[in-house]
Amino acid sequence: MAKSANLLVDGLGLPERIGLLLPLHWQTVCLLLAGVATGATVDVVSSPAALAGSGAAFVAGPHAQAALDAGVDEVLALSGHPLGAPLPSVPAMASDYAREVPSYGDHWGGPAPVRWSVEVDGRPLPALPVLEVGPADRVLVAVSPSDPFGLAALLAVLTAGAALVLAPDPGGLDLAAVATGERLTAGLGAAVPGLRDLLA
Repeated sequence: MAKSANLLVDGLGLPERIGLLLPLHWQTVCLLLAGVATGATVDVVSSPAALAGSGAAFVAGPHAQAALDAGVDEVLALSGHPLGAPLPSVPAMASDYAREVPSYGDHWGGPAPVRWSVEVDGRPLPALPVLEVGPADRVLVAVSPSDPFGLAALLAVLTAGAALVLAPDPGGLDLAAVATGERLTAGLGAAVPGLRDLLA
């Protein structure tokens, strides 16, 4: 998060509006929090066209050219690799986030934002729900970032201090085994055997 926030300020000139067109991934969460930390409006979108008007956009590799076509000047593409590896190639005029971000500082020293602004496809995020979780909880998250209610719930889990265990494709997992191995206490958007679903 700190490296990404420093990239936004020192590398991209502190854009007022940041677009995210990314699947559920730890880097997506980091970029969302980095944008909030800088005071930018972060718009989590479901299509490249919705990135129009963003000062910078972070997108999955296959969407990089479409983001440029939407008129975004600063497009950074992500591979979606579990460890955040670089892409084999990116379109001309786009950058590879994995190659750009390592050179930025590990400490974020910017002022705390006086407000935070997160949108989904240009619409303000719903109010964060009050969830019965806290710092001792570990929550399996299986929501799409572009689902406004799922994203609001994800942020509510973070606000409560709980840990996230991200599952972009829960259908391909043995959720009972994951629940035991990861010491899960709740699920968010996934029916985990023996655990409550916070969105149910």
